[in-house]
Amino acid sequence: MMQFTNEYLVSRATVADINRNMAENLKYCGPALIADQNVLQNVVQLVTDIITKKHPCQLEIGPPEDAQELDESSEFDWVVIDTALDVVAGLAVALGESFSELWMIFEKTILRYASGHEALERATAVGVLAECIAGMGAAVTPFTSTFLKLLIHRLSDEDPQTKSNAAYAVGRLVEFSNADAEIVKEYPTILSKLEPCLSIEVSRLPDNTAGCISRMILKHRESVPIGDVLPALVRILPLKNDYEENEPLYRMICQLCMYPDSLAEEKKGSIVLTIEQTSGKTRPSSS
Repeated sequence: MMQFTNEYLVSRATVADINRNMAENLKYCGPALIADQNVLQNVVQLVTDIITKKHPCQLEIGPPEDAQELDESSEFDWVVIDTALDVVAGLAVALGESFSELWMIFEKTILRYASGHEALERATAVGVLAECIAGMGAAVTPFTSTFLKLLIHRLSDEDPQTKSNAAYAVGRLVEFSNADAEIVKEYPTILSKLEPCLSIEVSRLPDNTAGCISRMILKHRESVPIGDVLPALVRILPLKNDYEENEPLYRMICQLCMYPDSLAEEKKGSIVLTIEQTSGKTRPSSS
């Protein structure tokens, strides 16, 4: 294996494939893959080198010969970074709350991508941030202020994919962070930015928006104008792209139906009827 090391190091396609396999195995195999501290340190160093563009495969041997070669070089550069960011997300999934210690190593670079000029970089970084938040769980709490400021700004992003990923990330932050007072204070701003997203049929935006609002209600229903928000959510049912967001959405609806003060009885009936219609079921006729 050693005699091929240098060749592997300078091959972007190979490095990208290694990243993909590592990220997938981390998510499915868990922390056992990196239980050895030396292995973990090597993975962290490799990823850090790639996302900061210091890996040998990212160092140009010579200038590109033409514009097409330059475009291809830039595309491969981002593929390598993109797959390395997937490894960061995989580490978060595998390590759970303990990933918060590693996050500080990656934080500056990932947040820089999330605030960059390129839409693809912003969308990817915000998506990875969402996965890191979900992976860290309650350990994300100390980072709430930094994440919230960035994500609220990205909810107004001109790129729909970035906006969609930001909606998902905000929902996850609401779900896992224990900085309740800080987050609730931003509820009106978040809701005002999410409202138009429900009607923008692109990049899973309505689905991720519905999931975000549902998580907001589940965590602090008293801070959401249920009567205004719920009909808008029900109108977009069934979710068409991101079926994972069905879980918080229907859990939220079930929870509201359990609280007498949350919904008027006529609204409960209307919501149940709408859900039955969107799922292709109808009530038996009474005769």
